[in-house]
Amino acid sequence: MSEPGSRSCMLWGLAGSGKTTLALAWASSRIDNYPDGQFFVDMRAYSGTPPVESRDAVRTFLATLGITRSDLPDNEDEWGNVFRSATAGRRCLVIVDNVGSYDQVRDLVPGYGSGLVVTSRRAVPEMSVRHEAKVLKLPLLTTDEGVELLAERVGFVRVERGDSSARRIVELLEGHPLALAIVSAKLAIHSSWTVRDAMLGIESDRNPLRFLDGAGLGIEVGKVISWSVEDLDAPARRVLYVASMLPSTDCSLSMLSLILDLPRRDCDRLLQSLCLASLVDEIGVGRYRMHDIIKAYLTETRARVMSDEEQQAYARRIRVVHLALSHAADRAIDPNRHPSPLDRETADLADAARFDVTEALAWFEALTPSLTFLVEEATAEGDFAFVTRFARAVNTFLYWRQDVTRTLALQEAAVAASVAGDPAMEALSRRALGRALADVGRLEAAKAELRASMALDAAQRDDSGVASAQHAMAELTLRSGEYAEALRWGLRAARESRRTAKPVREARGLYDAARALTELGHHYWARDLGVRSLSICEDAQNAYGRALALRLLGDVGLRTGDLAQACTWLERAWRVEDSLGNVRSVRTILAQLESAYADLGDESAGDEVRRALARLERHPDLTRSTLTVGTVAP
Repeated sequence: MSEPGSRSCMLWGLAGSGKTTLALAWASSRIDNYPDGQFFVDMRAYSGTPPVESRDAVRTFLATLGITRSDLPDNEDEWGNVFRSATAGRRCLVIVDNVGSYDQVRDLVPGYGSGLVVTSRRAVPEMSVRHEAKVLKLPLLTTDEGVELLAERVGFVRVERGDSSARRIVELLEGHPLALAIVSAKLAIHSSWTVRDAMLGIESDRNPLRFLDGAGLGIEVGKVISWSVEDLDAPARRVLYVASMLPSTDCSLSMLSLILDLPRRDCDRLLQSLCLASLVDEIGVGRYRMHDIIKAYLTETRARVMSDEEQQAYARRIRVVHLALSHAADRAIDPNRHPSPLDRETADLADAARFDVTEALAWFEALTPSLTFLVEEATAEGDFAFVTRFARAVNTFLYWRQDVTRTLALQEAAVAASVAGDPAMEALSRRALGRALADVGRLEAAKAELRASMALDAAQRDDSGVASAQHAMAELTLRSGEYAEALRWGLRAARESRRTAKPVREARGLYDAARALTELGHHYWARDLGVRSLSICEDAQNAYGRALALRLLGDVGLRTGDLAQACTWLERAWRVEDSLGNVRSVRTILAQLESAYADLGDESAGDEVRRALARLERHPDLTRSTLTVGTVAP
């Protein structure tokens, strides 16, 4: 406001983010800069009371300047010009608060030399276009800022700067100033409460509004938000409520357009209107985020605007879209994997989706925090087919991520769902559970699940399922150190897969057998099987299997002392794993290469490996986490 040029500023942002507080605090510290008058009006666009008409506000301003009603022209449209003339060349400050549209501001713009601050929950682009106003979207508080707000209002004795409970409160409320002010007021009233008591009160329910709006302080966050929601037209309100039903606060244009069955252009227009109303934030091209408090309000009020049947239909559609995209992403990671049977609606969506491997991994990374929510909701609704097929779709990714805890919980839920209402998936689900149990070291329970899976597959004459269980048994016996038994299971899986024309599964069986031979000391036989496995995977263009075979061959070379050949295999494995974004495996391979090159005395190659390791330390997680996924970005 002190720079040359426009002396207008437009403050906008989320309800309760502190726009009015900031404007008034700023103005009170600069009264001396505006000696010819300070004007303030609350236009009440979002207040639950009738809004103020601009002609009434300008008449009050003019009266303050000594201009009476009799001095004004009969045409009320000219009153704004009178106000501009009366303030031109003077140093006045005008604050027009709580504006809903430019129509409420037009007649209140002062003349040249005076300053204007406008606050609104909604962006008012005319301010920038017509008055060159500087536009500031007010951000929410950082964790440190939020703790400072609590401490200043409650006292630094009760709230220390490093207080973990205070920091948790700010995180739970995402730095929302009004919500934090209400927490501060409750702490001030309940002097016996600790900050931890307040934190537990907010955490005790998934909806923070129940703690905040039960304060009896004469102000409710939910009511403040309601004024913004009620200002929307019906289509935008529907998009907002459906977005609130998603398992995450993040959403995307592509996801919502599929769920709502809307053309992307129409869905984009509605999402942009929600952004302008400060009800969602655009965090990237086609990507949006909803504040937790907004989502909490929508969850509380959803039943008022959507029938039970509508809510159930949208919840089911959300699951259908998540399953379809997960199925398509899983197919991109392992195109040779035997697909789960899907209903026609889900299959059509999955067939239309386009992922490459990097995009598929990014999809699953974004989806991971929502897995439990989706499975629990589907189980509660009796949608057992979703649980079993969704568990299968995400299993490869979770196995790749070595997320054993989440994998086990998901596969236990899948087995329970298959028994409860999806018997066609029971054998497959038990097979996946057996692998998950093996990953957490429960080997006997894992063997029991795999034997049950084989029995079910044999009864149904599913040779492919039997081979898959044999492969899982080979992995299990390798874990338990039963290498001769692992060799037998691996060869049986390879033979059965060859008989049923499943080349990728045959390659996995050969790989398991080769691992067992390596542990038994038969390195040359292991190398021959590893080369056969690699050849099959290259013919099938299966990158995951190719990476496994290359790492096996590298390990054989290290064990036999053929370091030069081992480095050749491991370098190839490094490139494949890097293309898959598998950081953990890349780190392991690089450590092996660093040691091998040191033994070979190859300093230049060793330096290259060390540089690659250093780059990984700077990027410990996925190096490719873009969420722009073809036509169906998550």
